[in-house]
Order: sequence, then structure tokens, then C-alpha cells
Amino acid sequence: MPTAFSFFEIFIIIGISQGLVTSILLLTSKENQLSKQILGVTILVFCSANLKVILHTSGLWDQQYFRYFPVGMELLLPPLVYFYVLSLTETQFELKKQHLWHFVIGLSYASYDILVYLLALGEETMAPKRQLAAQLYFDQSNLIEDYLIVILTIGYIGFGGKKIVDYLAWLKQFKQYKSFPIYRWLRSLIIWSSILGSVLMINQLLTAFSIAMDEPMYRWRFFNLFLAFVTYYLGFMGYKNDGLKVHLSQTSLSTLAKKLSQKQIQAIEEALIKKLEQDAVYLNGSLTIKQLASQLGVTSENLSLVVNHKFEMGFRDLLNSYRVNRVKKYLADSSNAKSNNSNSSMLDIALESGFNSQASFYRAFKKHEGISPKAFMESLS
Repeated sequence: MPTAFSFFEIFIIIGISQGLVTSILLLTSKENQLSKQILGVTILVFCSANLKVILHTSGLWDQQYFRYFPVGMELLLPPLVYFYVLSLTETQFELKKQHLWHFVIGLSYASYDILVYLLALGEETMAPKRQLAAQLYFDQSNLIEDYLIVILTIGYIGFGGKKIVDYLAWLKQFKQYKSFPIYRWLRSLIIWSSILGSVLMINQLLTAFSIAMDEPMYRWRFFNLFLAFVTYYLGFMGYKNDGLKVHLSQTSLSTLAKKLSQKQIQAIEEALIKKLEQDAVYLNGSLTIKQLASQLGVTSENLSLVVNHKFEMGFRDLLNSYRVNRVKKYLADSSNAKSNNSNSSMLDIALESGFNSQASFYRAFKKHEGISPKAFMESLS
């Protein structure tokens, strides 16, 4: 008889599916980055934890070939997330043999689950399966595992959190550090990991002390839904941010500051200003830093460094500042803007100046001028 999944289970399955896709994309990426590989494996383990939920809530756990199916690998998650943080924050980080001890507990439990499943697989009915599992202390092992996951989660969040705090403090030497994708990504990691760990710890404590036991299913379903969301979020944002160079490390920031001489910085700055003021490259609304760096004959990392240090703003903000100035010039020139009082003419000018939408234009104008375009028009009147 086919299994009918509930709305709750469908949501979990969506998280698993999305996680599997992004983990495969990360693990098969042409760029052989350790951080990508660790994140890909981490998301796979998250998917395994979500699959365990599906087995129990859908009734598959009571079917012959799914009973004791080995999907309990949650103990691998805390060290995996920790090493992912290390791969982002430590210069030239490498996984070495001495790091394997971090995974001993998780791998031991995973091996134990596989053993129980294989031994019970030959039994055709549930009674002998349960009897075999009882002889192997399966329930007692799971109880210990529940407490271990809380202890490991708290410990590794503490260690990983300190690494992130230290790295973010180091990033503050750069003028526009808050605009770096790695800054936003590391902050998101510590926030979501802390929330997930807190919800898990609260649920386990309530269960251990037999508190709020009237409807424990709802507490754990909330945790399971949140786990599925975190799996989806890590998969989607981890892969998306990878394209934004989220994996910049101390090497790619500190060495750039050292290897460029003042003469090189000045040359890049002058070439950049020429491109902006004479060639008006900012009129291209889809211009990326990689494209402009290619036109200047420099690397995008070096160009980003010069923009941040010499102009004290990010690349996108620099382009928008030139676009805003162009709009202001047109608005102030009555011969070029004959109907300045209409929103459509103002939007036309903004689009011609390189903005992609009215919303992006208004945000950039307010950010650079401190007033809205409408207030600026009124000041001209």
C-alpha cells in the first residue's frame, strides 16, 4: 500500500530534495575548494537527519526494509559545521589526520546503526527485529545519542563562534567590511546555528525532566521543520554565496593589501576613474566588477581592494554614486529634463543612467544624497 505523506512530511521532503541538489553541485564543482566540499557533506548529513524524521512520521519505520534504516548521523553535524567555519576563516586550512578524532563518536554511532540494520534485515517480522535490537541495546544507545548531540552542539558552537568573532574583528580593518559576502554569511551561520542548537537543547531538557509532556510531538515537529528550513537555507545560500566569493579567506584579503605597491594602487585608481568619467561604464546596468577588471587588465580582487580603500565604498555603491550624479545633473538642467515634475521622466532618466529599476534608483539616491529624489526636485524648484 503506497504511503501518503502529510503536509508536514512534504515540507521536510522539499528540504531534503533541495539539500541533495545543492550538495551535489557543491561537491562536483570545478573549483576544488575544501570549504565547498565540507559544506556539501554537511548538507548531506542534514538531509540524512531529515530523512530519519520522514521514516518515523510516515510509518515507513514499521515496514520490513525500513526498520532500523541507518540514517542517524546527527553526531557528525557539530564537527562538520565547525570545520566549515575553519575553512572560511583560517589561512590555507587543510583537513589532516589529527582532525579525524573529531568524527570518532559520530562515525562510531553510524557504524553501529549500520550493523543493527544489517543484522535485523534478515528477520521477516517486527517482533524478532525488535528483540534483536533490544539485545544490542538499541534504545539505550539512542538515548545516550540524544544527550551527546546536545553536548557536542553546545561545544562546537562555542568553538566555532569564537573563530567567527575573531575573524569578523579582523575584517574590521577594511573600510567596507560589512559589504563583504563572507561577513554576512558568517554572521548568518552563527545566528542560525545558535537558534537550532538552542531549540534542540530546550526540547531535550524538557524531555529529560518530563516537563511540558502533554504534546511533545508538536515541540519536536517544530524542531524538525526548523531543521528542514536550515537545510534549505544552507543549501540555497551556501551555493548562491559561493558565486559571490563568500569563500574569501584571510589569504585573499591580507596578501592583496601587502602585494600591491602604492604605484600599482595609483595606476589602478587612475585607470578606474578614466573608465568612469570618460567612458561612463556605469551606464551599463549589468556591469560587474569582474567585467570591469578585465577591461582594466587587473584582477577583480585587486580592483575591489582599490575601490574599498581609495573610495571607501563597495563597487556597487561606487557605480551608483556616478549614476546618481548623472541623474542630478539632468534634473537640474531644464533643457535635458523638460518634465521634471513627472515620475515617469525621472524614472526614464534613472534608467538611462544605469539603474535597473525604480526601487534601486530610489534606494541609491536616498543613500548617497540623504534625501529622496522628490525632495531633491522640490529643492530645485
